[in-house]
Amino acid sequence: MLLVLAAALACGNGATKTPPASGSMSGNWQFTLTRHSNLVPETFSGFLQQQGDSVTGSFILGAGCSGVGPVSGTLAGQNLQLDVNEFGQDLSLTGTLPSGAPSPSTFISGEFSTLSGGCMSFPSTGTWSAIQVQPIAGAFHGTLALSSQMLNVTGTLTQGPNTGSSNAGFSGSITAAGAPNFCAYLTSAAITGQISGTGAILNLYGPDGSPIGQIGNPGTPALVSQNGSSLSGEASFSQISKSCTGDSGQLQITFP
Repeated sequence: MLLVLAAALACGNGATKTPPASGSMSGNWQFTLTRHSNLVPETFSGFLQQQGDSVTGSFILGAGCSGVGPVSGTLAGQNLQLDVNEFGQDLSLTGTLPSGAPSPSTFISGEFSTLSGGCMSFPSTGTWSAIQVQPIAGAFHGTLALSSQMLNVTGTLTQGPNTGSSNAGFSGSITAAGAPNFCAYLTSAAITGQISGTGAILNLYGPDGSPIGQIGNPGTPALVSQNGSSLSGEASFSQISKSCTGDSGQLQITFP
């Protein structure tokens, strides 16, 4: 999944998760589309906002498209209709929400259709399903398993507001406990990053503000659980000195 990423937001220190209001489409969504002519699923992700019956937002596009497309539509009662603009080609999604949805455990589905256009050279139909991903917020703890050693980590992450963009920002900090640590700079590092759907990228910075590592990457983003309670992903650290030659491994953290 391609992530279009750029943000650095204020640091948080333990804010609680606030689920969306009942009946609201506002939030972070991941849509999976399966075309009748191709059983390989395609992923669209991004943030939606709902005001009255109107739904707007932006999705990172799948289906062979590279970029971001605006989303517009309506939620009339439980009947959902969305249009995704794929560089002039409209992707139309329809579905019926279960009574009382969305909720923190939302799973919705429906059908879609599109004519030939900017992303596909032929008309297409199929089915879709979607989940709403709850915001990450507050203190975390977990492990960083590097090739050289295993470290216990703690820290905080705060997810930025839903602006109807294709992604939202992260900010926070991470601290590695135990000795010897993988290079002194991992004793404490600042975090900025972005999330879209269940995919996230976290960038780590040392005390002097220089980049020291990354969790997830555009080709293989870190994975956030649907309920916002965990994050896991590939970790990579760059060389910053003759003694700190870099390392890689896996980060796994849970909230709180």
